[in-house]
Amino acid sequence: MTTLTIKDLSSAETLDASKMHAVSGGMALYPITSIYSPVKLSFDNITNITQSNQQLQDVASYFGNGSAFQDHMKNKVDTTQSATNNA
Repeated sequence: MTTLTIKDLSSAETLDASKMHAVSGGMALYPITSIYSPVKLSFDNITNITQSNQQLQDVASYFGNGSAFQDHMKNKVDTTQSATNNA
């Protein structure tokens, strides 16, 4: 059994369960919150996020096309393409 002792009362009395249930009142000096306080959950918020990455890359390398002298010719083409979306 748990015992609750309140020392600053003007009278001391042993209370049974029905009398303890009838006890009410008091004053809090600070706002009191507990894990049992009501929590409002809102599911009415709608967030629409539209993201789009449209990319086109067309690489044509016409190097030495139709040339009769193609010895020792070099051609190097490097392409890079990237896109990110962050919401």
